[in-house]
Amino acid sequence: MLIKLNNKNKQKGNNMTYEQKKFEGYTEGQMAREILMNAIAEALDTENKHVRTELEQIGDEYTLGKMLRVRKHLAKMAHKIFFKYGHKADFDMSGSPLVEIFDGYEWHDPR
Repeated sequence: MLIKLNNKNKQKGNNMTYEQKKFEGYTEGQMAREILMNAIAEALDTENKHVRTELEQIGDEYTLGKMLRVRKHLAKMAHKIFFKYGHKADFDMSGSPLVEIFDGYEWHDPR
């Protein structure tokens, strides 16, 4: 993502372009947690526009019901991982797409 920073001193014409890094301001541990949570969210995706997920393959090769049951098992595992490694005091994951998935199952914080 590019952010254009305009200098208010237009006489000099000093415009700078600053390329913000995806993980700017994150610690290495926070970067690792973000990558892990994104991978888990992608694994739970049943309608990915860019790649065919393994859950979609199960739905195609077996039944939609089997895919949903496998997704529920996977989501249970992901829920435990999320609270153990992802959502920490120093790293708020409340905006993660995983929260919406977990809310669909009406699970609560296992801690």
